[in-house]
Amino acid sequence: MTRTGVTAYDVAAHYNDAYFADLAARYRTRNRFARRRIANVLSLLPRELAGLRLLDLGCGMGTFAIETARRGAVATGIDPAPAAVSAAARVAAAEHSPATFVRADAAALPVAAATCDVVLAADVTEHLDDETLGCILREALRALRTGGTLVLYTPEQAHLFERLREHGMLQPDASHIGVRSAGELGRAATRQGFRVLRIVYLPSHLPGWNLLERGLARWVPLLRRRIGLVAEKP
Repeated sequence: MTRTGVTAYDVAAHYNDAYFADLAARYRTRNRFARRRIANVLSLLPRELAGLRLLDLGCGMGTFAIETARRGAVATGIDPAPAAVSAAARVAAAEHSPATFVRADAAALPVAAATCDVVLAADVTEHLDDETLGCILREALRALRTGGTLVLYTPEQAHLFERLREHGMLQPDASHIGVRSAGELGRAATRQGFRVLRIVYLPSHLPGWNLLERGLARWVPLLRRRIGLVAEKP
């Protein structure tokens, strides 16, 4: 479900020092949430990352720029929030990661055309209105080399938790203005010129519940916790 009349820029104040400090603490302690999130996203990326130039859009406190740089990628995290870039630099230093971070809007990437191998947006598109999502996908296409890979990771609108939030039975996240279905996300990528290679459903970190998600998500929409979309620049 997308919220009409609200843009990604309207909810930007949600991402403050406390928001990134919480994410950084989860990552630094490698709690169950962080471990599952890392495993899910890495399963979508090219198996061999060494030497690939990777952009981590909406990088937050830097998880995936740090993780991919550790695996040999030339990884740059992009985020418009000053608090994100500061937190990411601190975490990268503590983790001894060579990842770099730039404060910038992903709708106007500070990179030359056709210079990147992978563009990743993990837990980003749910924070975007349709127009901003289109702008960011166009910029990702411009930045990628021919044959380059786009990876999106985001909640699936059909999942039980999202349905309960939609009906006010679970506390909604005020910044989640664009929770979409896999079909909607795939069509958005296709409209901007990408070729969608695969869409998979990835589990949550919750014990027991994630076993159901792993086993039944293919057939039961209410168990489709996360969308993993992989596309390429033709």
